Amino acid sequence: MALNRWLIAALLILQAHFSASYLVPLDRQAQGEFGGLLRWVWPWSGGDSGLLGQVTVSSYPTSGIFLGGFAAVLFLLAALAVVGYWVPFDWWRVLAGGGAILSLLLMAGFFGATKVLPMALNLVVLWAVITDWLPPTG
Repeated sequence: MALNRWLIAALLILQAHFSASYLVPLDRQAQGEFGGLLRWVWPWSGGDSGLLGQVTVSSYPTSGIFLGGFAAVLFLLAALAVVGYWVPFDWWRVLAGGGAILSLLLMAGFFGATKVLPMALNLVVLWAVITDWLPPTG
């Protein structure tokens, strides 16, 4: 299998991580223990707020749960399609594009400095989908 496919699959899994991490945000104590560095690979924290509401230890905006969960599932299914396991390869563009759009909405809804990298990678995924980076298998 071409290295290009594995790189795109890794990018899709990374994006699934960024989206799914909304479901388990860092608390302020965890941020302090790691000097704030962990926040850049796990971009959510209690107190994040934006257009979609505010993330707190006891509650999460429902729209964020929907966007984060579905984006993560779509990215994971797209990664499986790219490597040719369980999901038809022809679906990768629809799945990856849908995941990127949902993830962009999630990141924009809680915009902050730690959301810039995931948003930039969402744009890379959309570019890969639009320009069809991967040739058909076979």
